[in-house]
Amino acid sequence: MVSRKTGVNVSYIRRLAKVLKKHEGRHRFIITVGGGYASRLYVNSSRQILTNEAVLDEIAIAITRINALIVKDLFSDMDVYPNVVTDLSELRMAHKSNSIVFLGGLLPGISTDAVSTLTCEVAGSKVLINISEDAYIYDRPPSDKGAKKLETVSHDRMIEVAAIRDSRVAGSNFVFDLVAAKLAKRGNIEVRFVNDNMEQLELALSGKKYKGTVVR
Repeated sequence: MVSRKTGVNVSYIRRLAKVLKKHEGRHRFIITVGGGYASRLYVNSSRQILTNEAVLDEIAIAITRINALIVKDLFSDMDVYPNVVTDLSELRMAHKSNSIVFLGGLLPGISTDAVSTLTCEVAGSKVLINISEDAYIYDRPPSDKGAKKLETVSHDRMIEVAAIRDSRVAGSNFVFDLVAAKLAKRGNIEVRFVNDNMEQLELALSGKKYKGTVVR
């Protein structure tokens, strides 16, 4: 959502900041920023000279942190931790001191989906809101004929779907990966999927019915 082919999605980030500012006094936020288009661009082009997936993961992680830095600075009028968090120890400290914390990727082989789920466990949160291009997960790749939207699903069902799509290579793009799905089940974390519609995000933040998949 942050990084597109045309560059940084500044208008989206500003709209997001406006929504979260309304909820700042009621909620504390840990925001994990993905790599988006920039990450896929660099990782895919780097494959012409690099074959080590761990190194490609490190490239992707660096880009997620650049994206997080950009987003963080557009939230500067709020109670934001001043740095982009780079490990779980720092996250614990940052979450105690500020109401909004930003981070990108943490470790090679671990997607930002999994990172966001881990941050929920560390912070003791039981709700994760996943913002992506599509508000729904599907029973098969959405481009396949007969693919069906899943409205409300169990953690076990999400694990089944994620297992089909998770290629476990740097720069992969899927709604929610297998490790994240298993961590969400382990932590009994409700996952709410939304797209860039701010009205739907507000409903999801308020725990009201919205248009998107809910995993519980």
